[in-house]
Amino acid sequence: MEIALRGIGVSPGIAIGPALTFGVKGLEIPKFTIDNVQEELARFEHALTAVRADLQRLYDRTNDALGPQHADIFKAHLMFLEDVTLREEIERRVAEEKLNAEYLVNDLMTRYTDVMASLDDPMFRERAQDMVDVGNRILTKLLNVDVENLEHLAQPSVVVAHDLSPSDAAKIDLVNTLGIATDLSGPTSHTAILARAFEIPAVVGLKYVGTYTQPGDTVIVDGKNGNVIIRPTESTLLRYQEAKRRADSSRKALLEAEVKPSVTLDGRKIPILANIELPVELSYSKKANAEGIGLYRTEYLFLNRTTLPTEDEQFNAYVEVAEAFKGSPVVLRTLDLGGDKFASHLQLANEMNPQLGWRAIRFCLERPDIFKAQLRAMFRASVHGDVQIMFPLISGLDELLRVKAIVREVCNDLERRGVPFRKDVAVGSMIEVPSAVEIADLLARECAFFSIGTNDLIQYSLAVDRVNEKIAHMYEPAHPAVLRMIQRTAKAARDARIPCSICGEMAGDPTFTELLVGLGITSFSMSAVAIPAVRAEVTSLRASHARKFAKSVLKVGSIREIRENMSERYSLRHADEAQTETFPLTGIETDSELR
Repeated sequence: MEIALRGIGVSPGIAIGPALTFGVKGLEIPKFTIDNVQEELARFEHALTAVRADLQRLYDRTNDALGPQHADIFKAHLMFLEDVTLREEIERRVAEEKLNAEYLVNDLMTRYTDVMASLDDPMFRERAQDMVDVGNRILTKLLNVDVENLEHLAQPSVVVAHDLSPSDAAKIDLVNTLGIATDLSGPTSHTAILARAFEIPAVVGLKYVGTYTQPGDTVIVDGKNGNVIIRPTESTLLRYQEAKRRADSSRKALLEAEVKPSVTLDGRKIPILANIELPVELSYSKKANAEGIGLYRTEYLFLNRTTLPTEDEQFNAYVEVAEAFKGSPVVLRTLDLGGDKFASHLQLANEMNPQLGWRAIRFCLERPDIFKAQLRAMFRASVHGDVQIMFPLISGLDELLRVKAIVREVCNDLERRGVPFRKDVAVGSMIEVPSAVEIADLLARECAFFSIGTNDLIQYSLAVDRVNEKIAHMYEPAHPAVLRMIQRTAKAARDARIPCSICGEMAGDPTFTELLVGLGITSFSMSAVAIPAVRAEVTSLRASHARKFAKSVLKVGSIREIRENMSERYSLRHADEAQTETFPLTGIETDSELR
């Protein structure tokens, strides 16, 4: 029976393959008395040494692939391993109780993690997960058993798991992992970050994919739409196979085609830039011929670690990106934590409505120590390239003026201390809440540029939580209200003679390209994987025709009619190509039905 699940698509693309079900096997922990204490302590010490070597290897591999900020999680694991209290507790109990080490390790870990996991503070809950990871490593060494690992897959597979620990994700076989589907995790997990960085289609937050998947089952992962289909029917399989074949063929052709300047047929330049989260993505952006970085999500320097990044650490990360795209714009977005992105060491409280809560620029304004350190790092990096700085979730003019006052303080401080930086760094605002659209004319007077963050703008304007499976279908980029807000924002920017970019998921959908150009968008920024198709779209349209098309669309009130118009225009330009596929789940078996 075909089972279809909807989760959170965290890395676009379609993967089809046999399932490799993954999870820590239940370890049978024996309990027995020992005769020789010294031998048992030596066995325990030998296990610690082996785990220490494994963790150091993981640190080195992650550091090479993703940089030190993401490798730090394994430093934390090493700290657990070296914990004197843990070691002394085991040694004492071995000597006093004459019990085997694996039983005592398991007993101690269970008690620790039960206590930590029961606490409300998310930092302690995360520490409990880290302790489980380290504890399982020690146990497998003591028991001399192999643990499942994803380092070398026997064949190309879709990895299906309840969850992947940081160490599981860090070791994943990048060649044979076709796709990833997990019950848990979110958009900011290690799994999601790695999947996006290495362009592996992935869906997380599926709740039951681990329960309903058997090893070898055919699994489809639709990372764009957040769908996973287990044991698809023949018709579903054929539909997705055809969609994947067309998508792969189209992408191959686009990558191999001569790279044309992103200019419309009637000569309007529309730069296509890349969204990135990690420096490792720079090579993908270069390969896709991005004309700069339109969105560098700097909060990823703060996630999946136990301490704040230093100013110099941030500076080095920004310099790396600026120098990689020297001569091209590099837009650094200031810290956008909160909402669905948490850093446990910052102690962001659980909130009833986190997307409406203490997040992004609101957090930065209340924590000027963190905000100023980041701004200093960004301005210092400005001498290494065309660095621009962008503020997320601006909702009012007073808020923006407070931000600019802090920017001036930072610049004055750098100047007073003789630290080199560019004084002409462009600072701009993201437009992603309806109030910002309403006063876009006022904000434009204080900004060097706008960038429309459509993911949040759609969510806030339509009052739709896009990860809520019950209403996710209402998240609609083609809603007339969304299109009118984009048009109003672009007009305010044009009147103020500042550029207006777009950097949400909508930017990477080529079926929207002509409409967005017609609405007045001056540049696009998106995942590297989407760049070739959108560039091809820009070079195949006329800006004058796009303006007329947008004008006609703004008169339409029906989403269905708008999409039909877009599809018709797209088909006319690509008569010999298939349209971009979207697969709304029909006949989906809901969670309740599955139970």
